[in-house]
Amino acid sequence: MGDEDYAHQALSALERIDVEALEQECRDAHEDAIAAVDELAVLLESDGGIEDQNSVDTPGEWADDEDDWDEKIANAYEQAEIQRSKGALTVKSIDDREYYYLQWREGDKVKSQYVAPVKPA
Repeated sequence: MGDEDYAHQALSALERIDVEALEQECRDAHEDAIAAVDELAVLLESDGGIEDQNSVDTPGEWADDEDDWDEKIANAYEQAEIQRSKGALTVKSIDDREYYYLQWREGDKVKSQYVAPVKPA
């Protein structure tokens, strides 16, 4: 696991903190911490661990359609209206078919955005 992965894990952990239960001074520190870790993640990514700081690895089933995959994942992030540093790719089974979804947490709720079928057409 690379440094940028650790930064994203730290960001995810910070986002899970229930800030509503905290005093204002803690809320302010929490907001500062999220901004700092988010900036760190961006800097680590742009320093060169990965080719594209906004990329999600192309699943094996999509290897022959990588450009199409990149478009689908970009559309999912746009529809979800979340930062590229948020979200994880998951698989959901619906009516005996499998689909990729982008999932992220907003407060105590898990949100999902459709990406594409696991097996491209």
